[in-house]
Amino acid sequence: MSVIGSAAQKQLKNKAKPYVMKQDKHTGALYLERKRPPFVGELPYVTVLLVASLFAVISCFQYIQLCTDVETRIRRTEALEREFLSLKNENTLTERDVYRTPDLTLVYEIAVNELGMIPATEDHIRIFERSNSGYVYQADNIPHIGF
Repeated sequence: MSVIGSAAQKQLKNKAKPYVMKQDKHTGALYLERKRPPFVGELPYVTVLLVASLFAVISCFQYIQLCTDVETRIRRTEALEREFLSLKNENTLTERDVYRTPDLTLVYEIAVNELGMIPATEDHIRIFERSNSGYVYQADNIPHIGF
């Protein structure tokens, strides 16, 4: 172990000590080593941990946004499906009503051919005038023609 002057040692003790004097284990030589904060040696690990944490947080936010978007689209699809089924049911009911109405040409053929009715002509229509303009009640001043 080499000896450093006592004045130099006192001067090193009085300073803010950015360096620390250490002795090499193999050679026994003294050297100055820069004093570092305790986490400086772990700075790359802390940096990687910070970047990984930031990536995880951003990924979580994107996942939540994606889930919300999917949920919104599912709700919108369900609403459109309900509206479609409602319109389909309404269409089916309207179609059923259309098919239930009798065919007027068939009614005309049955009335003329089977029941012996004849279509109305100008000879069958009698027009009469009423002096007051109220409603015409049944058998109220309607002339009897005698068909």
